[in-house]
Amino acid sequence: MIVKAEPIPSKGGGQKKREVYAEVAYYYPQYTLEEVQNLPARDISLLLQTARRLKAMENFNLVQIVASPHTKKGQGVKKLSDHYKKEAQK
Repeated sequence: MIVKAEPIPSKGGGQKKREVYAEVAYYYPQYTLEEVQNLPARDISLLLQTARRLKAMENFNLVQIVASPHTKKGQGVKKLSDHYKKEAQK
């Protein structure tokens, strides 16, 4: 007896498969839509989670850079400089 899993019903408003493939291809230009389509779902999910997390960190760092000169007596600039110095030494 072979048991097949039923697909999980969509809750609406989710991305279509082609949009997900396109997003992966956007973040990782070495992949074409056809190549992404042939990847396992867990790999696609991991690639997207990683890209989104890195993009969020990049945006967070940009906000910190913009805001740091406006801190009390410019302490944010020193704090941010120290942070990036530590990151560069890793």
